[in-house]
Amino acid sequence: MMQNYLVWGTVENFASRYERMDDDGNFVPDVKSQEIVRRSLVALRRFFADNELVTVKMFDAKGDLIDREYRKDDFTAEGVELIRRKEGAWLKSEGSKKDPPDMKLLEKALAEIRAGK
Repeated sequence: MMQNYLVWGTVENFASRYERMDDDGNFVPDVKSQEIVRRSLVALRRFFADNELVTVKMFDAKGDLIDREYRKDDFTAEGVELIRRKEGAWLKSEGSKKDPPDMKLLEKALAEIRAGK
């Protein structure tokens, strides 16, 4: 089994998969869904960076996301545990789709991890 496995692909790669069918039956970008996905994934990465859950720099000096693949070794032990416990639930939640995204689910889970629960 690979030790340093892929955890997150690029935001753009993930967002670009959202398409819809137009009136002529052609698949076209679903711009609204892509915007929501980008906002959610950037907020998730910002949360991890702000809470020191990564071992690499995720944002440049201007505050823009460095959109690249992130592997297991790019995360702290707490970061890996938070992904394991709540990332999927947060991404499926209504809170992740809000503008700005609601991070309460992740904040609570991180507090529990840091409290040793």
